[in-house]
Amino acid sequence: MRLFYLSIQVALLGIFFIGATAFSGVAQPWQYASTVYSASNASNEPLAVDGSLATAARIEAPALLGAARLRIAFPSTVRSGGRAGLVIQMGSNVDLGVLNGTSIRTYMNGSSGYEQNISVASLLDLNVTGSNKVAVEFPVTSDFNQIEVRTAGLINASVSVDIFAAYGTITPLPVELVTFQGKASTAGVSLTWNTASERNNDHFVVERTNGASDVFYAIGQVKGAGSSNQSHQYRFVDAAPKPMSYYRLRQVDADGKETFSPIVVVKSDIKTTELAAYPSPAAEMLTVAGAAGTSFGVFNQFGQKVQEAKVTLELGQQLDVRSLPNGVYFLRDMATGQSTRFVKAAATR
Repeated sequence: MRLFYLSIQVALLGIFFIGATAFSGVAQPWQYASTVYSASNASNEPLAVDGSLATAARIEAPALLGAARLRIAFPSTVRSGGRAGLVIQMGSNVDLGVLNGTSIRTYMNGSSGYEQNISVASLLDLNVTGSNKVAVEFPVTSDFNQIEVRTAGLINASVSVDIFAAYGTITPLPVELVTFQGKASTAGVSLTWNTASERNNDHFVVERTNGASDVFYAIGQVKGAGSSNQSHQYRFVDAAPKPMSYYRLRQVDADGKETFSPIVVVKSDIKTTELAAYPSPAAEMLTVAGAAGTSFGVFNQFGQKVQEAKVTLELGQQLDVRSLPNGVYFLRDMATGQSTRFVKAAATR
């Protein structure tokens, strides 16, 4: 794949001098559309994503009414603030009406609503169409991962467009994660990860689920290195793992933006102490039993957290529930997500 990127980039540089625009930022990292998403009145669709500028897909609108289109997808999102474009060749019967009737649209995740809709007439002029391959490039104002070329038929004129390739900038990830591993031990599950570089990285949130649902809970936080071109190693120990735990890292920038790591699965035979609450119903004081140091929350039936505390003794933590309205509540271990139910009742006189 790396050789593919190199070869197509060299080829693109060779033709951009005859195109409508110059290739902006040669040192910038680029990605190329790699799969066909949908098409209408198109032929040889895979040739638009085959990595060759010698072959092309073609869309050809009917001579009277109708339109043709080809939508192709990128391996990752092209971010707002970057640039994108296509290498195309218009048919020989090109006039201003054809340019106005041909457009480029961008989409996200197969949506029917487009992110950008750009007339080719705003990117080209008639002097560079016809038998020339041209690179039509535009600034990205909204994130997308699919790009589409559309053209409409004119009366007594069949309109065709050859599509050789589509490209877009790659936004560097804030953290270049090299490894993320987990290993069970007598102390719990030890999670380690290494970064090769970091940019504006505030912290990592360690998240876990037991696989019974796709909901991840935060179980810890580790401070990041900020911005650094040096490698860094991090470690976090889950002292109360499940028999089968699924972990991921949520990386948070200083400006609040987030990215996620791949998921790591760790099997552990460590027995953990689950939360217990008694008596139930409880009118005034509730005893919460669990491992010392366990943080837990009290949630009502609507999922709203109404109290939060920590088990300070293995024998149990006393929790004053007199201020709670009568009803059903749930104690949730904030690290593991394990919960237990109790009832708050009115005090007897």
